[in-house]
Amino acid sequence: MTTTTMQSELPPRHGARPTAPYSARPPSPPAVIIPAPMLPTASEFIKVVPTYENIDPASLSVEDLEIITQNHKQQLASDSSYNWTYESRRGAQPILDFLYLGPSSIARNREWLLDNGITMMLAARDSRHAGVHLMANEKLVQELGIQAEYVDVANYNELVHAFPSAIRKINDHMLNVFREQRLTDTKLPVGNGKMAIPTGEIRRGKVLVFCETGNNRSAGLVVAYLMSVFGMPMIDACQFLHCKRFSVGLDEDLRFLLKSYEDILIAQRTVHHYELSRTSALEDANINQVKKSKRGFKDTLDDEEMGGTGEASAQDYERFSDRSTFVPFVDPQQ
Repeated sequence: MTTTTMQSELPPRHGARPTAPYSARPPSPPAVIIPAPMLPTASEFIKVVPTYENIDPASLSVEDLEIITQNHKQQLASDSSYNWTYESRRGAQPILDFLYLGPSSIARNREWLLDNGITMMLAARDSRHAGVHLMANEKLVQELGIQAEYVDVANYNELVHAFPSAIRKINDHMLNVFREQRLTDTKLPVGNGKMAIPTGEIRRGKVLVFCETGNNRSAGLVVAYLMSVFGMPMIDACQFLHCKRFSVGLDEDLRFLLKSYEDILIAQRTVHHYELSRTSALEDANINQVKKSKRGFKDTLDDEEMGGTGEASAQDYERFSDRSTFVPFVDPQQ
């Protein structure tokens, strides 16, 4: 006799009978739906412009964001399904003007690495393969001067914990490439004035993020980067990525983790913005306190600590009563 039959034959309680078998497992989380972007034609674009209001101020400063994005340069994405072929998945696509996404095979393509000026490769790989070099061999990496980084995870749960580290590696590399070109004798200040690079001579870093297929773990890293650095909502970041690389497959588990990471980013951003505003308010209050004018002689008469009561106070007042008004500085034009 099956469980369903047994439950259906149970006597009704309070006049009610279960219509389906009970389940003891936890309820499933709600599905995260990624709708297709509404792009009527191939000439339509999704425009993304980073704004510092959507960035966690504890992770990036305004100057760092301007360096990485080249002064808030907008990013465009059109629907790649119009010209996508099966062979396209074997290559890498520029998700941003400095960030590429592709499979591990493209990381061994010497010609492609040179043509696109890749300066760093970030591999999102299974931790079981941590001892295997999935990227180009050591000679190729050293010869081309490419920085090699790895993110080793066993599952998606470990991947979401690796997001901050991976994002920091990309940002640090972009900033280091820029700062290595610092010029001291120039009249073109950038940021705080300690560095300056003529616009036409800037050599930007180029980062390739990849996994075995370029469609799973590495795609999750790129979505997390778009949310963290460009302040994009999770749905918009996934749509933007899918327009750039049509073969990307973000399964339900990965989408759920990306949604959880978005909630973490929102919470961190809210807390740090509050802390900055509170610190700024306290600093303003301290400045206003310092700016308060000094007390005059009459203000001290009521101050007991300064001897502002009794006969001594009256005698002190007589000492100042015959003095003429003294102004230390005057404006000669008045």
